[in-house]
Amino acid sequence: MQARQQAQERAFAEAVYQTAWRLLPTPLPAPRAELLRKFLTPRATDLVQSYHETAPAKPTASDATEKAPPAKASTSTTAEKAPAAHLVLEMDVEVNRAAISDHLTRLGLMAGPKHPGVYAVRLGQGVTEADLKPLSDVFLLQGLARMALAPVQVSLERVPQGYLKAVLWAGAKSFVTDGQDLNQVWLDLWGKYFSAREQQPGGLGRPLEVSGFSQVDALLEFTKTLQSWDDCLREVQLSVIDLRPGNSTGRWTARLTNPERLDARLNGYLPSRKLTAVR
Repeated sequence: MQARQQAQERAFAEAVYQTAWRLLPTPLPAPRAELLRKFLTPRATDLVQSYHETAPAKPTASDATEKAPPAKASTSTTAEKAPAAHLVLEMDVEVNRAAISDHLTRLGLMAGPKHPGVYAVRLGQGVTEADLKPLSDVFLLQGLARMALAPVQVSLERVPQGYLKAVLWAGAKSFVTDGQDLNQVWLDLWGKYFSAREQQPGGLGRPLEVSGFSQVDALLEFTKTLQSWDDCLREVQLSVIDLRPGNSTGRWTARLTNPERLDARLNGYLPSRKLTAVR
């Protein structure tokens, strides 16, 4: 039972990580990718919406079993415990893409050109440089580098009540959070910053117009398809419908986060359905 649970947890973690990887606007370098995997793995089970096994579980010998030296003769009558076996599970896992996207957003991994890259920090009472050292992996994952002067400034202090208080200033905007654990306080503070409307990636750009729909239902179904392309579009809204017999046209507004990826999706989707994007 334990082997099955471990295999299931590995499958969940891999499904969540692969989804996160597809949502990223650009691939991460290997060190940051590994840190992202470590960040998501303990959260993976909560991000799974449904799953089912697509094939019977297959037991396989563990590496330890395959590499173990031949057993030596012994006068002991105590039975030796057999090495644990692994299970291989083939699973179809459905994950919460919106929640995964929110994690990526709060880490700054979706910010694109709006990512500040650098920050300055002021340490107040009760917080020292030594307190920041355990956060080095968090800084690397977020893509943040500390500078003496930077447009984004953070202050950290331990207030008389005993908890930590953090404030981030970015221009006229400020964000505040508090808590006992510095790692969580740091993630919460920057999560608020990266989640702010003005930090969201992409822009509205020009409306997307597609013609060739034979029925209104097909046009509405395409709206759902656009909304599922969350690796390149956000906030998709159907704004105009031009109804014509056998050749209706729809116009959508959306926040465009990855133009190249959208073009690739449209080129793969429209021709086979005899639809045309109006450029």
